[in-house]
Amino acid sequence: MGRAAAVAARHVFDRPAVGLFGAVAVEARAEVAHGWCDRNLEDFFGFDSLGGGRGDGPITGSRSYVDSDVGGCGATCDGDIMMRFLPCYQAVENLRQGMDRTEAAEDAVRRMLRKYPDMSSRIVVVDKEGDHGGAGSGWTFTYAHRGGSMNATEVVEVPPVEL
Repeated sequence: MGRAAAVAARHVFDRPAVGLFGAVAVEARAEVAHGWCDRNLEDFFGFDSLGGGRGDGPITGSRSYVDSDVGGCGATCDGDIMMRFLPCYQAVENLRQGMDRTEAAEDAVRRMLRKYPDMSSRIVVVDKEGDHGGAGSGWTFTYAHRGGSMNATEVVEVPPVEL
């Protein structure tokens, strides 16, 4: 992506872009994996990502968590708060307790919002069958999904949850 497209992306989101992204994958045997990248956008697009955010990634359950028995989760934003609540761990445990993907993500976000009502978050949950859902706070966000025999990527828009 060139600088012009990156500036357009910054304008669309009406805030600086965040240089964090993750992926949850379910393979044919229902093994689940997650990976994430924390990269300064200056290297890619010529402008800086939001300050901070360097620390929550290595904390298991904060930015990512996977249990192949039930599914996986990827998350980003306000890492200092996310390290305290481990929303991905919570979301995967919610799946284990019988919640669907969106309910699991919304519950994890609401737990954080009760203590920090102005926080921003984005969480995507995928169960072991590959079904997905998300929740966030602070603004509407999108994530991309492509699975199974899909010939195109689906972009999913997620409005912020309410308390």
